[in-house]
Amino acid sequence: MATLNSERRAFAQRINRYSSAEIRRQCFQQTNHQRTLSAYGSTSLQIPSFYDPVVPVDFEEFLMSQFNIIDPDLQQDLGDFPDDDLEITFVPRECRTLLPSVPEEGVNLDPLVRDCVQTYTQDWLIVNRRNQGDTGPLSSSRLELRRDLYKTLPKQLFETDDNGDTGSQEFQDDTRPHPVVGEQSGRTTLTSCDFDLRSLQPETRLESILQPITPEELDKQNEETRRANRQTELFALYPATDEEDAVEIRPVPDCPKEHMGYRIHVKCQILKFEIEVEPLFASLALYDLKEKKKISENFYCDLNSDQIKAFLRPHTNQMAPSSLSRSAIFSITYPSPDIYLVIKIEKVLQQGEIGDCAEPYLVMKESESAKNKDKIEKLKSQAESFCQRLGKYRMPFAWANINIMNMVNTVSDRDSMEVENINGKGNSGDKKTFAHQRRLSERSALLEDQYNLSNFKTATITISNFFKQEGDRLSDEDLLKFLAELKRSSASLRRLRTISGLIKLEVSPAAEKPTCCITPELLPVKPYSENRSRPIKEILEFPSREVYVPHASYRNLLYVYPQRLNFANRLASARNITIKIQFLADEDQ
Repeated sequence: MATLNSERRAFAQRINRYSSAEIRRQCFQQTNHQRTLSAYGSTSLQIPSFYDPVVPVDFEEFLMSQFNIIDPDLQQDLGDFPDDDLEITFVPRECRTLLPSVPEEGVNLDPLVRDCVQTYTQDWLIVNRRNQGDTGPLSSSRLELRRDLYKTLPKQLFETDDNGDTGSQEFQDDTRPHPVVGEQSGRTTLTSCDFDLRSLQPETRLESILQPITPEELDKQNEETRRANRQTELFALYPATDEEDAVEIRPVPDCPKEHMGYRIHVKCQILKFEIEVEPLFASLALYDLKEKKKISENFYCDLNSDQIKAFLRPHTNQMAPSSLSRSAIFSITYPSPDIYLVIKIEKVLQQGEIGDCAEPYLVMKESESAKNKDKIEKLKSQAESFCQRLGKYRMPFAWANINIMNMVNTVSDRDSMEVENINGKGNSGDKKTFAHQRRLSERSALLEDQYNLSNFKTATITISNFFKQEGDRLSDEDLLKFLAELKRSSASLRRLRTISGLIKLEVSPAAEKPTCCITPELLPVKPYSENRSRPIKEILEFPSREVYVPHASYRNLLYVYPQRLNFANRLASARNITIKIQFLADEDQ
């Protein structure tokens, strides 16, 4: 016999020799035994494994492996979408302006350009997939709404749960060890004496077990049995997947709309110098010192009195309503403690150097107007002559700056409506002024990630000193160098001469829907009041970095800023210089 056992094949030795009834009974006894032990403090649960676990089939891998031999009809059923899966709706496009931004009527457009322009005025075509939300992380919202679904489900009672209490009681009464099927130390044979046959309940009789039935009827009965007591929201019982662990994220996108960053409303109130002899104009723009870029277009403002405006009457017969604006809305997409509002003062082009034309403002004072009456009258006469001949042209005069974050922090710290002399008093090289600016700069650096540009108090900013514009430093690169030195409170700024003057600005968060506002294209924004003579102008932003949003409105603007003109290498002197800029469609025009 030993010889026969040794000659038995390997696969035959692994065949389980126990019946299914013995295995079920042994598993039931082991489960009750281990469950009772866990109630007394034992956490181990060891059930002998009679069979190796079955690895689930990878459906995608199986489908790809059977792709060539699969039934074509079944393959089409797997690949087709349901007929009612797509839902198409039209949503009216919202327009901020009274009229859409489109090319002027009567302009001959290329068919391709015309079709592109129509995309900015047509209604939105939205395609929804009804069954897309049933799979993937998009179903998490549905699971969240149905998290209490399990409370409404009927409680299911299984055989092991029903006999759990009796098994525990039997374990307390009978502490003898139960034989374990398949132990290696010895084999135990279960006989009929181990069962209490009289206590067993008969199973339900299967009436139709021996009746013949066709395969079609059998499939129909099985389908009805599967549909009975089926839970329609079975997958709602599965816990929601965390966003960090989600394999794919498909958020439902909103309809594209025009991008807007933090919007700041700047209102120019007063512009005044020691002497008033000629028209002076203010232009405001935002600069990012960190990125070394100009991040907005220029906003031009005319704060001259009616008496001074009369000097330019030959050149201002008809004035557009947009040129009367004294308020602007600036947009900042990427806030930074190094964003400056630069105010440049310009005057009508005059004969002479830039520094020489600013000399009267350095030596004359308002308090000495009676003493310098004759000189002031002479300057007015010269200015009027220049305005009549060169009223269309401008020349730089002076400039000042405001750090946006310093202004916001100053208002928050002082809890006041007034922020005076944010550029400092007296000479720009004053030690107190530099110390104050250094403290504000350090505070802004500490609060770099804590911006409050959408909800700060309205501040009235008064600047009493301007830096005189130097004739050889007119570019944006030179301006950014000055701002960097001003941030470091460099002593090299002491050589810059200052001009006493006064400009008062009111800075506040922009309203969501301001009244009487126009876009950079000079289109009225809803709601627009015709009674107001001075509109608010939105200033176009030049973001320091890319903004990844679709263009929702048609914009056809070209900004040309001549940077520099160098005649240092030319021997002949040039008195009058004219720059001609042409925008050509092709080389033939």
